[in-house]
Amino acid sequence: MFSKKTARLCITAEGNRFDKRFIRNWEIEGFDTTYLAFEPDKDRYRRELEKITQGLSVSESYAVIGFGEAAAFCLEHYLHLPNTRKLCALIAYYPPRIPPAAVQYPPTVQVLIHLANQQVAIPTRQQNGAARAPQATWAKIDAGIGTGDTLQLGHKAYAYPSAVPGFAEHDQAEHDPISAGLAWSRSLATLQRAFGKEADLETVWDEVQEDRYFSQTVSKSKTAFVRKGTPSVTYSPTLQGATGTADLQRFYETIFLQGQPRSMRLRLLSRTVGADRVVDELYMSFQHSQEMPWILPGIPPTGRPVDLVLVSIVSLRGGRLLSEHVYWDQASVLMQVGLLDPKKVPHGFPGVERLPVVGRAAASTLLGQE
Repeated sequence: MFSKKTARLCITAEGNRFDKRFIRNWEIEGFDTTYLAFEPDKDRYRRELEKITQGLSVSESYAVIGFGEAAAFCLEHYLHLPNTRKLCALIAYYPPRIPPAAVQYPPTVQVLIHLANQQVAIPTRQQNGAARAPQATWAKIDAGIGTGDTLQLGHKAYAYPSAVPGFAEHDQAEHDPISAGLAWSRSLATLQRAFGKEADLETVWDEVQEDRYFSQTVSKSKTAFVRKGTPSVTYSPTLQGATGTADLQRFYETIFLQGQPRSMRLRLLSRTVGADRVVDELYMSFQHSQEMPWILPGIPPTGRPVDLVLVSIVSLRGGRLLSEHVYWDQASVLMQVGLLDPKKVPHGFPGVERLPVVGRAAASTLLGQE
């Protein structure tokens, strides 16, 4: 069933077939992945879960990602010893039932629950050992706290209020790419912690940056993109960029690389590294001495100095570039090259004396300069 890899991962859901792309993405991240179909025969399904540990050495462990009814079953099954032997993580996607907050898993097991806009049943604890049929209360899952929609359920859990069950599966009509992407990053971080498995994303990204900004060619960029899937780069303020490996290679060779003046300087202000993302805050300065179609498309060189801060959000899959979104204050750039005068307010805005935009100060204040 499994190869001799240590990061063993079982994905389980209803049906004999499951989202191949979801499974493949975990394999790309280096997990030894298998799929187990949820069985109506609970005893048989329980025995299949127990087989996951076969062949594991003393130091090896495994994790389970469940969906729907399979997720609900696993959340209950792994509450009981010795079922958690060698289990290091349990991730549940939109289970119809979740354990009560007072019930705790062993500290060696990392638990993560993803809930859509749905109702879930929470079993109530029986008093005085009463031998009655299990009862449950129903809870409507909507928004959590903050912008991350964290849920306070006694277990690490998140809500995805704009999504419905099925949102994480690419082959389902309910698939929601934004919610699925958030859940993926959280799931990957959980498994990386559980297995003590971390990718060196900083080195990978710095190699891409070296090729992009400090080399005369972009020969290495092609090999930096994901092989499975469609990589993309978007420079949001100007909608420059490309999708697909071949188009990205052409973009960097003909538009980006040729649109870099020799005066360009970069300084990293901050960097945040997640399970599958790197977020850079970059201070950039240059003399607008040549056309720069990626940042000032269609604008001839003005010869003026420009300072700006770029925010780059890079998503990686299996150590390769999947997507990059780049943002900056375009109004500040236009003001610095003389294309935007904050004192020239359009007609129809009585009382407005100046547009709320700034030039170089938008970037320089981050360096403690004015």
